[in-house]
Amino acid sequence: MKSYQKMMLTGNKAAAWGARLADVDYVPAFPITPQTEIIESLAQWFADGTMKGRFTNMDSEHSMFTAAGSASASGVRVFTASSSQGILYGLEMLYTIAGWRVPMVMVNVSRALATPITLEPDHNDVMSTRDCGIVQLHAETCQEILDFVLMGYRIAEDPRVCLPVLVNLDGFYLSFTREPV
Repeated sequence: MKSYQKMMLTGNKAAAWGARLADVDYVPAFPITPQTEIIESLAQWFADGTMKGRFTNMDSEHSMFTAAGSASASGVRVFTASSSQGILYGLEMLYTIAGWRVPMVMVNVSRALATPITLEPDHNDVMSTRDCGIVQLHAETCQEILDFVLMGYRIAEDPRVCLPVLVNLDGFYLSFTREPV
């Protein structure tokens, strides 16, 4: 039996570790506060060879979700993350991806919607995806974030489901809180 070591991880880092443990092949990314730490961690792991596959910085959330859905439709294991206005900017593609019934996992670090920026947690971003046809899992702890990312692939890739999964966590509170995972 393997022994596992607990680490103190932020919610963002737990999401990144979930993607790493899921052995994803492709991460199209566009950083947006407060999800940036997820993307930074994955970019570093791809750059130093800890993770194999492809990491691509995209020019917008719309192109990020387009690339994610297209890659997943071709059989690639995909992970991506967004937040707030990024979810709204890519919303058109989220409906399309769900309609394609492609198995991929994304993380939403919930943040209020406003201009130019609101640094408060809020669920208006994730509620906008409610009717997209995406399976949603809402985490309350950093351990749940990591577990839900892994569970997301089991759910999404089950032929009886074959839908994208969105793991949601509260921005600024859970995203930056360190807990044993």
